Amino acid sequence: MEKKKEDLRVRKTKKAIRDAFEEMICEMDYEQITIKELAARAQINRKTFYLHYTDLDDLLRELQDEIAETFIRQDVSYSSMKDIRDLVRLFFEHAAVMSPLHEKLLCNGSYQTVWMRINKKIMDYRKETNRGVFGLDQYAENLVFAYYGANSALLYRQWVADGKKLPLEDLIDMATRLICNGMSSVVKG
Repeated sequence: MEKKKEDLRVRKTKKAIRDAFEEMICEMDYEQITIKELAARAQINRKTFYLHYTDLDDLLRELQDEIAETFIRQDVSYSSMKDIRDLVRLFFEHAAVMSPLHEKLLCNGSYQTVWMRINKKIMDYRKETNRGVFGLDQYAENLVFAYYGANSALLYRQWVADGKKLPLEDLIDMATRLICNGMSSVVKG
């Protein structure tokens, strides 16, 4: 019984740390975040932080892994164009309802390396689970996955930069045409 109480305290402490960390990410660049301020916001002692994490990068890695897992858990295939269209829809529907934290990580230039690590983890998993689906050699397939991963995020960032003025369905339609057909789907002649 004592162990359950301890586990509950640990969970509450880690939640307080995470909540404070996520709040700080939404407010400032990563380089501005300090353990001192994080501990103060989480209402813990700095030593308590170090009981759970070695440093801020450790906490950030945990966050990145959780975000990547959200996408990795989605059962997707790249074996047909219908699958690709469904995948584009899945990404944009999920991205459109992202928390302010996820949007900041994806769209703010100071967090670009953070999102790149998340995207790499997702695309590495997709390459591993879908290897050979395009009938190309490994290096050509790597280009296909890089194209999809980079362009999905790029199109979403532009949509956010434009104030999300384009309706979501129009965004999904345009992104699907661009990703599935390349520029020839939108450039005449």
